Amino acid sequence: MEPVVSVVVPVYNEAGVIRMNTEKLRDYLGACLEGHEIILCDNGSVDGTAEIARDLAEEFDDVGYLQLPDRSLGEALKGGVEAARSEKVVYFPIDLSVDLGFIQESSRLLDVFDVVLGSKRMGAGLDNRPIVRRVPSMAYHGLVRRLFGVEFTDSTCVKAYRRNKILDLMKRVPPSSRVFETELMVEAERMGLYIAEVPVAVGESRPSRELLGRKIQSKLEDLLSARIDRISIIVGALMFAAGLLGVLFLTYVKTASSSYGGFVNPYAFLLSMLLVISGFQIMTLGLLSRLIMQIRRQVFGALKDKG
Repeated sequence: MEPVVSVVVPVYNEAGVIRMNTEKLRDYLGACLEGHEIILCDNGSVDGTAEIARDLAEEFDDVGYLQLPDRSLGEALKGGVEAARSEKVVYFPIDLSVDLGFIQESSRLLDVFDVVLGSKRMGAGLDNRPIVRRVPSMAYHGLVRRLFGVEFTDSTCVKAYRRNKILDLMKRVPPSSRVFETELMVEAERMGLYIAEVPVAVGESRPSRELLGRKIQSKLEDLLSARIDRISIIVGALMFAAGLLGVLFLTYVKTASSSYGGFVNPYAFLLSMLLVISGFQIMTLGLLSRLIMQIRRQVFGALKDKG
């Protein structure tokens, strides 16, 4: 029987919790949904996670197992969605750090919406993690909203998708991106998918296994590279405008002071011209970057379709 919901759970080096938390997830789903499947997507684990996940899949009919050779959240999500048998797919973390009630609520909302986002940014007291994780998270999502001009408040928490709506978008976003979730949701909003956002409570089930500084650096690198077009156009336009205003002002001063043969401050004039030229070049870089990003989406999607 086709499941009502497919729950995709990426796992990486989770040998200590995968059995216990998979059984907790099974108990919850069995109590609130008529039919379900759990797809454990191991991506490059080296601690025995793959063996435990395989045992769980053999032991329980509602647990599936997918093994990927390399660590990649993007590949794990794509593989899980492709393997799902239900049209309703929920992405949920194995640490169960988010309220399990999101699964049932998002399943109901997918009757109307294409994508449902769980957000820890929609109200006070939802993000119960330590402040060293809350502050960078707030800064990251604020940056996402300003760089991409999106309306959603959280792109890195739990999510639910209509399978037929999200599969094509997943083909257009490189899974190697360390901000895969964010790029996917930006693409979903850009393409006009019907998106709902609901508040979810998030706790700290365990310390982060990645150094905070390295995590911030990697995400910023990919986030800024994904939006280099907009950054370049804005910065270039500001430089161009400042330089042009400087040239106009110095030209006015020169014409007003007819007794002086040259510019009152030739260095200021040279600096203004440099701003005009550099600003124009940076804006051109931004436009070229935007064209390259559009080509990337089309080429990557076409290659995946052929593959």
